[in-house]
Amino acid sequence: MSYIEQSLGRNEQLVYRAHFPWLYGAAAWSLLLLSVLAALAANAYAYPAWLPWALIACGVLLFVAIKLPMWAQQIAVTSERLIHRRGLLRRSTEELQLRAVEEVRLEQSILGRIFDYGQVIVCGTGIEDVRLPTLAEPVRLRRKLQEAIASAAHPMAA
Repeated sequence: MSYIEQSLGRNEQLVYRAHFPWLYGAAAWSLLLLSVLAALAANAYAYPAWLPWALIACGVLLFVAIKLPMWAQQIAVTSERLIHRRGLLRRSTEELQLRAVEEVRLEQSILGRIFDYGQVIVCGTGIEDVRLPTLAEPVRLRRKLQEAIASAAHPMAA
């Protein structure tokens, strides 16, 4: 069970769970595959025996460097809070009550609009801005966050 499910209150419900762009996973797997292919080529052309292993090690390191932030973060909107958890061994969380949110901003580049990724920045009363990492479907995240804010402000209407 994830941190988010464990931290839900009695009447709190999970509204939306954010995820990272598919491009991150594709880049990680592509680099790993490319390093294996380079290692096979280095082995076939009789390069030094250590070179194929070094190429594979580089591919694995790049794979982990790209995937680790994806494995170590959870971002969700609940009926009462925005939760951003970071860390595998050590945990750091930012939890923002929806009633304290004043503004939800979206930043998307041209490529972000084409491939549907971007950043969401949440501003609230008495807190620092919460800048979420680059995520897939940022417009959907913003919409779900705004809907949850409206529901939290008017609980009887929900």
